[in-house]
Amino acid sequence: MDYYSTVNDSPPTFNENAAPVAPISNPLKRAVIFDEDHEEFGVEYDNTIGTKNSMRLEATTYEDAILETKSFLGITENHDEAGTRWEID
Repeated sequence: MDYYSTVNDSPPTFNENAAPVAPISNPLKRAVIFDEDHEEFGVEYDNTIGTKNSMRLEATTYEDAILETKSFLGITENHDEAGTRWEID
């Protein structure tokens, strides 16, 4: 069925019998490492309900900050234990 729209037409109706949309199996989360004063680093990340958390890291270099963040969040090969994919900036 073709649908041709004009300005006064209503949109197509919602089909209640349509197949459900598949959930996202591997959502993406992000952790952002930031440089604080005096060679200190911190990280900001989202928890499972979307609330931002931040903490100070003990690392003294950016590379160590990445490793500490991955260790704290349980990230290996860019995924955590639940299978969630992480991006660290």
